This record gives sequence, C-alpha cells and structure tokens, in this order.
Amino acid sequence: MIIWRQGTVLRVVEEEKEVQWLEVREEGGKEEQAVHYPFLFGRCEPGDRVWLNTTAVRLGLGTGGVHFVGGLVDRPPRPEPVQGHMMKLRYTPWQVALATGEEPGSRYSGLLKERHSLDGAPVLIGELHSMLPVAVATWRDLSGGDTYPRIVYVMTDGGALPAPFSRHIRMLKGAGWLTGTVTCGHAFGGDLEAVNLYSGLLLARHALKADLIFVSMGPGIVGTGTPFGFSGVEQGQAINGVYSLQGLPVVIPRIQSVDPRRRHRGLSHHTVTNLASVALAPAVVPLPQPLPAEILGEIGTLQERCRVRHHWLDVPVTVGEVENRLLDYPGKVRSMGRGVREDPLFYRTVSAAAAAAFQLWKLIGAGWTAADATAHLMSTGVRTIPATKPAPATLSRRS
Repeated sequence: MIIWRQGTVLRVVEEEKEVQWLEVREEGGKEEQAVHYPFLFGRCEPGDRVWLNTTAVRLGLGTGGVHFVGGLVDRPPRPEPVQGHMMKLRYTPWQVALATGEEPGSRYSGLLKERHSLDGAPVLIGELHSMLPVAVATWRDLSGGDTYPRIVYVMTDGGALPAPFSRHIRMLKGAGWLTGTVTCGHAFGGDLEAVNLYSGLLLARHALKADLIFVSMGPGIVGTGTPFGFSGVEQGQAINGVYSLQGLPVVIPRIQSVDPRRRHRGLSHHTVTNLASVALAPAVVPLPQPLPAEILGEIGTLQERCRVRHHWLDVPVTVGEVENRLLDYPGKVRSMGRGVREDPLFYRTVSAAAAAAFQLWKLIGAGWTAADATAHLMSTGVRTIPATKPAPATLSRRS
C-alpha cells in the first residue's frame, strides 16, 4: 500500500536537470523534504500543490526516508520528449521510454555486437552504495597525482532506481572524479542506460572506455534477516556476470566493527551468502590487515563453505590512510549512519579492496594476464608493482 498525502511546495532547496529537492508543507502543517524527478511531471515551483508518497517516512526508513512527488494536483504534467523506446519502470503509472546503449539507432549498438569481453579488466563489486566514494577516493589517492584512471560506476537496480537521487554520484561527477555512470535494469538516469548488468558492463568498458569499474546498487538496500532475502544478493550474481564476460571480479566483503544487528557484526551474513552460495565463479576477495582474531575465524569458516576457490588477498591498511584518502572528497561519507571513526573496519575493508583492484589494473595494463596479476599479488602483497611482463602463466583462470 502507498500512503498518499497532499502537500504544498514551499521552496526548491536544491535542483539539477534530473532532480529537485523540495521543502513542502504536508496537509496538517508539518514541513518536510520531498524529492521530485522533473522528467515525470515537469519542474515544480513554489506554491504548487502536489501528491506526496509519504510511505517511507511513515515506516521510519533510513535512506528512503523522504517524501516523493507522485503527481500535481492543480495542473497537468508538462511532458518531456520521448528519448527512446526501451521502457523502464515497466507496467507502472510512471513507466518511461529511455534510449539504451544496446538498442538499434544507438551509436553503441554496433560496438556491442562486436565486443563480448571485458578483456580481463578488474571490476570492483560492492554491496552498499556508500562504498562508492571510498573506492573512488582510494583510486584517486593511489594515482598519486599522475594521470587519473577513467572510473565508471555501473549502478544496478537493487536499491534506489533513479541515479539522480544519489548525492555521491553528483559530487563525484562534479569534482571530476567519476568519468560516467551506467544505469542497469530498471535503474535510470545514468549517462548511459542498459537493459541489464551484462551489457551495462560492456558499455562501461567499451563505450565509456573505463579503466576501473565499480558495480553496486543505488542508495538503500532491502534485508529481511533470512539467508537469501536481501537485495544485496546481486553482489554474488555480479561475480558470475563479470567472470562470464572474461573480467576479473574483485569483491568488497562487508565487514563491520559495530552494528546493532548481530548478523552484520564482524563478517556480514550477506557476504557469507554471496561468496559461499551465490557465486559460481572465483573472485578476488581482499581483506584488510590487521583483522581481529574472531573475524579471522569467521573467514576461515567461510573459506571452507565456499563452492569455488576464491583468491583471498591480505591488504595492509590503517584508518589514518582511509581518512587521508577521503580528505579531498567534497561531501560527507557515512554508511548505516556511521562515519570512519565510528566504524573503521568497514571503511578499511572498502579501501583495501579498492587498492587491490587498482594494483591489479596496473599490472594488467603492464602486460600481465589477470591470472598472473592475481597470483603475483597473492604471493607478494599489494605494494609490489613490477614494470615488466612476468614469466608464463602460473595460475589458470579457473583455479
């Protein structure tokens, strides 16, 4: 069920082409925030009476805890020109026709008919959207002021569907840290639209020419406390997708110092499910060092449960290093309401995984195969990046 209320727009707090953040007075007099996507009904102006979907606020949700404009009361919508013929939000009152990178007539359609591989490129796969700025900041820092890598974010539809809802995307693009975005499935609003994750990855690699690719859902995640009842199960599915496209999946495990829910303290049960049950292909799994003995025990148990042989990689990283990497980020980074100092292990884990993906990218760019680059880092650690091509393969792709 949807809880609808009428409201009046008091002022436009923030706006871009794709999104407006509004201050509204709900019927009854309460003033609250609302989000509006202008391509649905046209731009809102102060004084407009609007229909508000207030369900998320009434349920006390976190990331989704704002109202959303679902229609105008006193005037008809001002339609936007149709951009393509691929429908997203299909068979809902808000279905919208968008131009995807795959469809006939797209400048990239021919490219996708020819390019079926990621060519060994490392793809960093996160679960939570809050991992994105930490990963990108780490990659910027490790570039050391040299030419920065082209970073593309592939956004799935396991969380928020509109990319413009993400402040992190807007800040990263505004700062020039993010080259572009691809929105997959029913997610929409990226620089390129994709029908699914597979073509989204290929568009990121070959259309946007990504050096480094980050995959995760948009803001928000659904969880139920059951082993498979969470939208983050798509992280395990992304491992399979990247591997099948001949890319190198690098997984960010979800490891937390604190959480009121026992199932997420230490090694999250989401990571256990994804690596042990959902993933059918091997992935690189970086682990921040040092780790508490209790968590090392949990990881050992997980390794015994996994169906495939993942590549577990130790990466030394301190909370001070993570803080330094985030110094120039133009916004606040919080996950589940916690910052770096409140949950240092979570942020160290994300940064460690990003560092591993970065060094794999450097090695592969220097002529190494994905298998040899992985084997090298497992034997020497993430600090060694030789400039020459290694000896013949020592680790097969399926090991």
